[in-house]
Amino acid sequence: MGALFGSLTALSIGLSDLFGRHVVNRRGAVLAAVVVQAVGVAASAIMLAFVASELIAGDLLIGAVSGLGLGVGLWGYLSGLSVSSSAVVSPIVATMSAVFPFGYAVLRGADASAAALLGALVALLGLILVSFGGGPLANIVAGVRWSVISGLGYGVGLSAIMEASEASGAWPAVTQRAAALGLMLIVAARSAEGFALLGVRAAGLAAGVFAGSSTIFYLFGVQAEPTPAVVTASMFPAVSVVVGRVAFRDSVSRLQVIGIAVVLAGVSAVVAL
Repeated sequence: MGALFGSLTALSIGLSDLFGRHVVNRRGAVLAAVVVQAVGVAASAIMLAFVASELIAGDLLIGAVSGLGLGVGLWGYLSGLSVSSSAVVSPIVATMSAVFPFGYAVLRGADASAAALLGALVALLGLILVSFGGGPLANIVAGVRWSVISGLGYGVGLSAIMEASEASGAWPAVTQRAAALGLMLIVAARSAEGFALLGVRAAGLAAGVFAGSSTIFYLFGVQAEPTPAVVTASMFPAVSVVVGRVAFRDSVSRLQVIGIAVVLAGVSAVVAL
C-alpha cells in the first residue's frame, strides 16, 4: 500500500506541476505558490469529511512544521522552473526529496537493506548527470541553486510529517498546507508580482487540488509503509519532464535523459529491494 500511495503522490505532484507552470509563466512563481497552497488548504479540509480525523494538538504542530518546509520547497521549485528546465530542476528536487525522508525513515527504524541504500546512491549519481547535462551554464547554475533550496525544504517537510499519528487523519495535511500558505503570503507581500489572477484561475484551482491530494496520499503512504512510499513519491520527474517537453517545449539533452533514467532506476531499486 505504501508504494501505491507513493505512486499516487508522484502522479498528483506531476499534474500539479502541469497546471502550476501555467500560473508561473503568466503571473510568476510567488503568486503560483500562493494559489497552489490556498487551494491545497481547501482540498485538504474537504478530506476531513471523508477521512476519520481526530484533532490532536501535537499532530497539528507536526503538520505546520512540515508545511513550512513544503512552502520553501514549492517556492524554490517553481522559481527553478521559471529560470531553468524541468529536466534540471525536477530530478534534483526529487532526489533530495527522496534521500532526506528515506534517511529519516531508516533512522526511525524502517527496513532498509544494503541493496536499497545502493539504489539511493545510484539515484544521486543520476542527479550529478542531470545537473551537468546541457543547456546554457547560467540556466543550469540558477536551476541547481533553486533546486537545492527546494530539495532541502521538501526534505524537511516530508520527513517531519512522518511523525503524525494515523489517528489524526487529514488534520496534519490541513495545517501543513495552511503553514505553507502563510509562509508564501509573507513572501508575496514582499514581491512585486501582485495578486491578479486573471486568466489563471482554472489552472491555479487544478494545481492546488492536485497539490492537496498529493499531501493526503503521501500521509497515508508513510503511515502504511514509509520506505516504499517515500521513494515512489519521489518519482514525479517522470511526469514533470514529460510535461516540460510536451507542454512547454523544454530542451532535454541526451546526458540529461541518461541522468533521469539513472535517477529513476535508483529510486525503483529502493522500492524493489
